[in-house]
Amino acid sequence: MMITDVLHRTFVSGLAALSVYGLFMGYAVHRETLAKGREYMALKEAEAKQREQTTAEEEAKELALAEAAQAVFRKGL
Repeated sequence: MMITDVLHRTFVSGLAALSVYGLFMGYAVHRETLAKGREYMALKEAEAKQREQTTAEEEAKELALAEAAQAVFRKGL
């Protein structure tokens, strides 16, 4: 085999290996991105649930205070 043939085969094999590596890394980055997206969505859902629970508690407190105020007015009249 001539030296040019060996160099050509080495070059082509290197490019093929680089392509396979690129595909693998593309898939790995895609999986990582999806995992981070799932984490982010879980965090946002937990925050929304906490906010909803806090809002319900605040509404219950306001309702109790409103009823107490109305009871005072009813007794006073």
